[in-house]
Amino acid sequence: MEQLFSKKQVDDFIRQHSLTLLMLKTQNCSVCEAVQPQAERLLEGYEHITGGFVYMEDVPELAGEYMIFTSPVLLLLMEGKEVYRVARFIIFEELANQINRYHEFMQS
Repeated sequence: MEQLFSKKQVDDFIRQHSLTLLMLKTQNCSVCEAVQPQAERLLEGYEHITGGFVYMEDVPELAGEYMIFTSPVLLLLMEGKEVYRVARFIIFEELANQINRYHEFMQS
C-alpha cells in the first residue's frame, strides 16, 4: 500500500485508479497496525486494485470529507465513488467478497 501525505495526493490517487482500497488510520493505533498487513496481503491477488493509506493526523480534513469517526477505516472506491466501507473491526472475508465482486465487475 502506498502512503499518501496530503488531500491532493489522496484525490489524485483515487482519480488515477479505477478501483482503490484506501485505508485511513491514526498513529499509535494497534488495530490499524494489525489491519494494514492483512489488507496488503488481501490485495496481492488483484492486479486491478490499488491500495493506499493515509494517517488522519497528516490530512485531518479527510475526516470531514469521508465522515470518519474512528480508525481504521477501509474504503473501497470504484471510479472515485465509495462502494464499500468497513471500520474498526474488519471482517476480512466480507471485505474479500466485496473486492471480488467489484474486481469481477471491472473485468467484464
